[in-house]
Amino acid sequence: MRLLPIGLCAAVLLTACGTDEAPPAGAGSTTSATTTAPDVEEAVEPVGEGSADESVAAGDGPPVTLTDVRLAAHGEFDRVVFELAGEGEAGWRVAYTGDPRAQGSGAPVEVPGDAVLGITLTNIALPGDAPQDVAAWEGASRLTVADATVLDALVEDTLFEGRYTFFAGLDARRPFAVAALDEPQRIVVDLLAEEPVEPEALAERCESPAGFAVSYPEAWSVNAGTEVPACTRFAPDSFTVPPASDARVAPVSVRVEGIPFDRVATTGSGEVLSRGETTIDGRPAVRIERVTAGEGLWPGGVPITSYVVDLAAEDGEPRTLVLDTVGLPRFDYPRNVDVLDRMVATLTFPGGS
Repeated sequence: MRLLPIGLCAAVLLTACGTDEAPPAGAGSTTSATTTAPDVEEAVEPVGEGSADESVAAGDGPPVTLTDVRLAAHGEFDRVVFELAGEGEAGWRVAYTGDPRAQGSGAPVEVPGDAVLGITLTNIALPGDAPQDVAAWEGASRLTVADATVLDALVEDTLFEGRYTFFAGLDARRPFAVAALDEPQRIVVDLLAEEPVEPEALAERCESPAGFAVSYPEAWSVNAGTEVPACTRFAPDSFTVPPASDARVAPVSVRVEGIPFDRVATTGSGEVLSRGETTIDGRPAVRIERVTAGEGLWPGGVPITSYVVDLAAEDGEPRTLVLDTVGLPRFDYPRNVDVLDRMVATLTFPGGS
């Protein structure tokens, strides 16, 4: 996980702090708008070093109001600016996703481009809770900027339980940088026109005796099926599954549970960050992101991303497939979430399960 500067403008970034200002993007529109960046005499620099890794920062204090969204093109990078007002501080989660979906409903979101960067602002107030004399942003649901280098469009999703999500459609999986700026409070996401960062290819495939097949990265290891069924543990390094143990030895786990789908899909302790219904190879499924509350196997505050898939009953008994990855300190959780999402996209059930 890569955390970038929060609330600071180093000397080398003073120009960026003062000139993020593209004009408001289509204020009042509900469909789409194009913005034009102003002419600036001085070169604007990115707010930080580029990376394709997830960037996360927590909000603080009372929820704040999103008052403006602006785009600007700066030649070597494109900039997205979210302006905010209020006594608290907004947080963010910015990461690439292979499956952009609406918060709450889980409906697919159409985003142009060959790569999608999810941008979620956190600790955001509802428009009706905006401070007096502060107008909440009511811009276009799809924004573009003239002369953009890598950004095709910024697509608004929804404000849901304090989280306001947008999706940036890019020409490729480019490095990005994120920072918080002050006076006024802004969160800036710079999309850098640097060499694209390609995800690990899913060049290997494993067929499980449980009736499913899934692809995984070529450099990763998979269990042979001695202690637990084959094709149920995946890791970037070699590992050994200990006998009679619940130890988490691999970041990506797959298991078949003899519990009805509806029950598995609605249980689990902790805070649910997102829940989206989908289908996988024609079967009902749900993707859930949550943070544990300290019950069961995991301590409190551990992020978990899981997929729950409804399988065909066997001998009259229910069967549910669960695939997940857990954000334990020794695992690279953002990378593993990306791998899990892409693995699930390859999941098939050749045995008719």
